[in-house]
Amino acid sequence: MRKNLNRTAFAVALALLCPLAGLSQGRIYPRTWELGLGGAGMNITRTTVSDFHQTAGGDYIFNLDEKLIYGGAEIYSAMELKRWLYADLQGTLGLARYNDSQKVRQGYSFMVSPGIQFRPFVRSEWIQPYFRLGVNAFKKNYPTSYFGQFKGDVTKEALWKTEDAWNKGHTFDSDLFFPVSVGIGVIGWMSERVGVRVQGQYHHSFGTDGVNFAQVSAGVLLRLGGHSKGKEVADRYITSHLDDYAALYPQRVVEKEVIREVPVDVVREVVKEIPCERTLAELMDNVNFDFDKATITPESQFVLDEIAHIISGFPDSRFLVAGYTDARGSVRYNEELSKARAKAVLEALVQRGVSADRLCCRGFGKRMALVPESASDEQRRGDRKVVIERVTSESLWNYLNQL
Repeated sequence: MRKNLNRTAFAVALALLCPLAGLSQGRIYPRTWELGLGGAGMNITRTTVSDFHQTAGGDYIFNLDEKLIYGGAEIYSAMELKRWLYADLQGTLGLARYNDSQKVRQGYSFMVSPGIQFRPFVRSEWIQPYFRLGVNAFKKNYPTSYFGQFKGDVTKEALWKTEDAWNKGHTFDSDLFFPVSVGIGVIGWMSERVGVRVQGQYHHSFGTDGVNFAQVSAGVLLRLGGHSKGKEVADRYITSHLDDYAALYPQRVVEKEVIREVPVDVVREVVKEIPCERTLAELMDNVNFDFDKATITPESQFVLDEIAHIISGFPDSRFLVAGYTDARGSVRYNEELSKARAKAVLEALVQRGVSADRLCCRGFGKRMALVPESASDEQRRGDRKVVIERVTSESLWNYLNQL
């Protein structure tokens, strides 16, 4: 009866986990996959009784060895559903020595564990702690008993007894059971694609014939797909522009999700569901310029068409077109280049029917650059941009037009 209940609980929990894959639909950056291989240690008590014999004095003696931990190999895979939510599948193969009729044998255990991981936001993209919930199917081929008597003992007095620290009062465990698990772990990325993972879990079985045990595992990971961790620093930027009006326009951090080469008809479907500012930030990431010039590239023209279409949908709003550069180069040169590029975008929008009275452009050069000049060109890419922001403060709008 208990086995049937355990199997039912496992099937129901697994069925509830599967629909989570639907959360990954509608993404605008590649899904992250993680594959790993490592080792695991499990704390499951096994009792080995050996060397039962009678001494010259007529007493019976034997050796009783209580083994607590055995190891094995672990495989790991995880799929990103959201930036904070992953679905994973873990498999563990363990090798355990046990006693069978006073002879030590080699046994095995195998566990399959689907689960979900909750990864809280941390400032570093290179360290990812997580909390895990899982359901498991655990199979072992070795007997686990905690009370016994030697065969052929005519005295009936040579008894042995041990106790599982996790299952006090039990006399044996079944060979197949379905525990649930809770755990914590942390992933440290050594590069864009290679990392290490350490995880600890506690597995709990319902009923008296299951086994409760702790498990610790560690291994290496290979990361496939996903957003670039190196670019993430460059893509995170501050949308306030001048210290002079910081009090009027509080600082806020915006994390861009980049859209690349998106057809216009697809973009128009997306913008119906997301805020204006976010849409403009995503589209402006696709507006490019000729190297070291303020000339907008031909492939950026359809993006400007869509931006003008969005702005036209907010006839009572006013917008700031702001140009920025990275930290390399002189202050004066970067300010002139950023202003020229912002002006080029403004003029392109006016040509597409946006009223010039609703737009103003400013160039801020490298004053807001977040990545140092010594960084690579790819890391500094996020500082080279033109952004469009809606201005809702009347005093801020007047101040911008006085600069």
